[in-house]
Amino acid sequence: MREVKLNINKNVLTVKSKDIVSVLNEREDFISVQDISENIKEDSIMAFDCKLDDSIFSIEEINDLLEELGEDAKLDDIQILFDDVRAFVKDATDEIESDLREKYSNDNIRCFFNVYSVDETFTDFKLVFVISFKEIGIASLTSLTEILGKKQLNGSSKFYS
Repeated sequence: MREVKLNINKNVLTVKSKDIVSVLNEREDFISVQDISENIKEDSIMAFDCKLDDSIFSIEEINDLLEELGEDAKLDDIQILFDDVRAFVKDATDEIESDLREKYSNDNIRCFFNVYSVDETFTDFKLVFVISFKEIGIASLTSLTEILGKKQLNGSSKFYS
């Protein structure tokens, strides 16, 4: 578990990663959230290994689309489906970021994600969700999130244990 201290209106507020796990678990988007903040050396950043609820995307619609395309199904068509997943997660990320900024009265909070695993049936989506409580450039946050995603894909994920 990681703790981040925030200075808000001359008061110090402690944010615990276990509290963020609770916030993320309350959302209907995620069926599981694991705190992986210990994998990050920076003390004002938290990270979570998340599994999306597979009911969010209708597998019947996906199968119908793939069946309709038949042998003509191209990588581009599957990429469109993956882009839909990314767009959905991006919207959820923006919502979470906005909620956390409001809750902790801190405009420096930034959230980013990396979908690191999607199975062939489009029913198993795993992603890394990163929250920074300090001022950080989007390029740095993106890079950190991508590195964590690769780490999780290569065996660090608790979902593969």
